[in-house]
Amino acid sequence: MVNGEDFESRKELGVKGEKAAAAFLENRGLEILDKNWKCSYGEADIIALDGTTLVFCEVKTRRSTAAGIPEEAITAAKQKRYTKIARVYSSRTRYPYESIRFDVIAIYAFSRSQALLRYIRNAFDAIEV
Repeated sequence: MVNGEDFESRKELGVKGEKAAAAFLENRGLEILDKNWKCSYGEADIIALDGTTLVFCEVKTRRSTAAGIPEEAITAAKQKRYTKIARVYSSRTRYPYESIRFDVIAIYAFSRSQALLRYIRNAFDAIEV
């Protein structure tokens, strides 16, 4: 794995990860509606439309697994927060949709130019709040 010297900052790593995730989803045919959408409950990294499904995608990018694999950061508390964010967004959206799905994209960045992307479709269900 790479040490911190290969990246300018943690923020840069996150921004590059989100750009890569959005490009990946677009290549799979999803229409990106919003990125880094914020409301009082927090921020959704990527919101997309997959046919008639509104998709909320959390992106986690890491340089190593020292703190665990990226998808382990999607805790029950984060899932609950995403559920609230989805309710707010869906009440305000003008896009037609029939269902909501929560996806996760986990990215392991080995260097500035090499990474492994793992797409977890329907990673979790909405949590009652």
